[in-house]
Amino acid sequence: MDLYYSPSSGNSSRAVFALCESGAPWQPRRLDARAGETRRPEYLALNPMGKIPTLVDGQTVLWESNAINWYVAETHPGAGLLPAAPAGRAAVQRWMFFQAGHVTPAAMPVYRLINPRVRAFWGGAGDEQAAAAGRVELARYLPVLEAALDGRDWLEGAFSLADIAYAPHLWLLDEGGFDFTPHDHVRGWLDRLLARPGWRQARQLVFG
Repeated sequence: MDLYYSPSSGNSSRAVFALCESGAPWQPRRLDARAGETRRPEYLALNPMGKIPTLVDGQTVLWESNAINWYVAETHPGAGLLPAAPAGRAAVQRWMFFQAGHVTPAAMPVYRLINPRVRAFWGGAGDEQAAAAGRVELARYLPVLEAALDGRDWLEGAFSLADIAYAPHLWLLDEGGFDFTPHDHVRGWLDRLLARPGWRQARQLVFG
């Protein structure tokens, strides 16, 4: 398997995290989005959106990090990244949709404003108004995660793709100084995520 990724990309690090946790053999293929490498015709033939990451496994070509992670988990079931029962798998997918549709869109303008790493990489100052709106949305969404984590270490009991989905953008918030202390369960969960060797490998490759 080949994973095309770009430095300083939360979505790339999500896919790398799952690959590292899966034990699958794979090769990283670095592209510099700032230099336009994701807009080259040969890459657009793989990913018509010109975004990253993209996974190539033989004749299988996938983009969208959560779809990539689902494929990796399905093809490497021994890693236990998905529950066996249909209800458990649907619950994991529910959390992945919640991340992609709600939590990450709210988090992005906040970390783009408060995280020096992100501002330096992309050369922007951030948008105060968008960040304020993002904070309002996070105030709605983080309590949902907080309630789900009450009495458990991981969103669906055992560590899974549900947890992996949230690591990159919550880490970028945390690195920028976002205050998670009102949400003790989320704080502890994030600490457990960031301590995993798979995340440390993903962080080093993508953000190191």
